[in-house]
Amino acid sequence: MKNLLLFTALVTFNLASAQITTNAGTFNKPAAGETAFEVNFMPNLDGTAMFAESNSGTLMMRSFKSETKATRLSASLSFIDTGVEDSNAAYSASIGYGIENHFSGAERLSTFWGYGANLGIVDAGIDDQDAFFSIGGGVFLGADYYIIPKVYVGTEIGYNLGIVSGDDTAIGLAGNVTGMLRLGFRL
Repeated sequence: MKNLLLFTALVTFNLASAQITTNAGTFNKPAAGETAFEVNFMPNLDGTAMFAESNSGTLMMRSFKSETKATRLSASLSFIDTGVEDSNAAYSASIGYGIENHFSGAERLSTFWGYGANLGIVDAGIDDQDAFFSIGGGVFLGADYYIIPKVYVGTEIGYNLGIVSGDDTAIGLAGNVTGMLRLGFRL
C-alpha cells in the first residue's frame, strides 16, 4: 500500500511539474486583439473564514491593444438585505474604465500599472436619506500569474480619490486604498 501511495505521489508530482506548451510556446502573454475576463474579490480579513460569503462582486473585461497597453471596463454590484421586516435593503453599483501599462516581466508573470475612473451610486437603506452619487479616479499596480496557458490569478492594489454627493448637494472628497485578488482567463 505504501508503494502504491509513493508511486501515485511521484506520478502526480511529475505531471504537475511538466511544462505546458502551446503552439506559440509556453505561457505566452497577452497580445494585441486579445480579451480577458475576470472576477475580482477581496479576502475576508476580519477573523472569520478567509473567503466567507460576500455580498458584492466585480466583473472586469480587459482588451489588449498591444503587448504593453490594455483598456479595462468593470462593473460592481453590492446588495445587503438584513431580512428584518420594515427595513430597507442597501445597495451600491458602479462602473469603471481604465488604462493598463504592462511591463515585460517574466514568461508566466505579467506586471502592470495604470489609472482609471469610476461612477457609482450608493443607497444605505435609510428612510430619510437619499442615495449618494460618486465619481472618482485612481491609480493601481498589479500582477497576473499564469497557472495554465490563458488562465491567471492576480493581485492588485490601488489608491482612489472620489467626490460623493448626497443630501442637499453636499460634496465630500474621500480617499481609500484597496487590495484585490482576481481570477481570469483570456480568449
